[in-house]
Amino acid sequence: MAVAVIFPKLDEAMKSGRVVKWLKNEGDRVEKGETILEIESEKTSFELEAEASGILSNVTAKEGDEVPIGTTIAYILQPGEEAPQAAAPPAAKEKEAEVRPAAETPAEKPKEEAKPSGEIKVSPLARNIAREHNVDLAQVAGTGPGGRITKEDVLSYIEKSKAAQPAPPPAAAAPKPAEGEEVVRLSTMREVIARRMTESFQTPHFYLTIEADAGELQAVRQKLLPAIEEQTGIRVTLTDLIIKIVASALEKNQDLNCSYVDGSVRMITRIDIGLVTSVEGGLMVPVIKDANKKSISEITRARAGVVQKARERTLSREEMSGSTFTVSNLGMYDIDQFSAIIQPPEAAILAVGRIADKVVARAGQMVIRPMMNLTLSIDHRVLDGALGARFLQTVKTYIEDPVSLIL
Repeated sequence: MAVAVIFPKLDEAMKSGRVVKWLKNEGDRVEKGETILEIESEKTSFELEAEASGILSNVTAKEGDEVPIGTTIAYILQPGEEAPQAAAPPAAKEKEAEVRPAAETPAEKPKEEAKPSGEIKVSPLARNIAREHNVDLAQVAGTGPGGRITKEDVLSYIEKSKAAQPAPPPAAAAPKPAEGEEVVRLSTMREVIARRMTESFQTPHFYLTIEADAGELQAVRQKLLPAIEEQTGIRVTLTDLIIKIVASALEKNQDLNCSYVDGSVRMITRIDIGLVTSVEGGLMVPVIKDANKKSISEITRARAGVVQKARERTLSREEMSGSTFTVSNLGMYDIDQFSAIIQPPEAAILAVGRIADKVVARAGQMVIRPMMNLTLSIDHRVLDGALGARFLQTVKTYIEDPVSLIL
C-alpha cells in the first residue's frame, strides 16, 4: 500500500518549512524508521523518518524548496506499485465547493424568501463574496433566474473592476550594493521571525514596568547553588528562579494565562513557560512544561536541557510548542530595561533586565540595593492594566521574599 511522505508541522505557528537535504534518492529502498530527509523551520532542524518500508518514489520537493505543511512530497511504494493520483489542492477543492455548494445542487434548490418589490435578488454565496470584496450589489447585473445575482456575476464584476484600474508602476529594482557592502539572503529562521514579529506587532500592545529589590533573590540563589548542583550537576541561574516565580504568579493571576482566538478568549489551565533563547542566526523559544508543578532543581535541569537542544537545533516538536506565557531575560547582557514583543497566540510576555546597584530610600535612609526592572507586554484585546499590575505585584513579592514561594 502506498504511504505518503507528508511535510510535518513542527510547531503550532509553523506554516511552511524548507527541505534541507534528501538522505535517500528517488528509487532507493528505505526501511521503516530510517531517516530519509532533513528539514528546517524557523525554530529547528528536524530529521524525518520513513513511516514504512519500500521504494522512495514521486519526490516532488527539491532541496532548498519552501514547502507548506501537510504537503505530500513523496511516496513510499512497494515494488510494482503506482502512486495514487494527486488529490486536488485545498484551493481547488474550495473553488469546486463554491461553484456547486451543497445548498444549490440540482437535488435540492434553496428556498428563496419572498422579496419585497425592488429588493435585490442574490444568492447567499454571491452575497458573502460581495461582502468580502466590498462590492455594491446594486452595481452588479444579475444573470440568474429572475435577475438573481449569482456568484459568477459578482466574480465577473470584480475582475472587470480590477481591469479598469490603472496598472501599478513597476517595482524599482533593488539598488546594487555599494563598494564594501554585501547582500545576504535571510535564513529561513530570520524570514519567519521577521514575518511573525510583523504579524505579532499588529496586536495592540501596552506595557507595564515595575522595579524590584533582588537582594533576597540573589541570596537564595547562593544558598541553593551547592545543593542543586549536587542533585543535577548544573548551576542554578537567576533565570531558573524567575521561571519558577512567574509560573507561581500565574497560578495566582490565572487571567493572564490566556490567548486571543477569533474574537474570543481561551483560558488555559496548564502553565508552560517559553524562554526566549539566542541561537546562531536568530532566536528560539523552548518550553518548560508544567513549570508551576516543578521544583527549582527540576526547572534547572529542564531549562539546561532545552536551551542546549535549542542551540544544537535538536528540539523536538513537544519541546518547542505549547507555551502559554514567555520570559525574555537580557540581564546577562547588562540591559537595564526593554519591552518584548508578544509571542502569538499568548497574551503577555515578561522582559527581565539586569540587577544593578542603585541608591534607594529604606526607612527614611538612603541605601544601596541590587534593583531590577521587569516589563510586562500585554495584549490589550483580552487584558487590561489592572490585571497586569496585579501580576507584576505578585512577581515583585516573590522576588523580594522568595521564601513565600515555599510557604
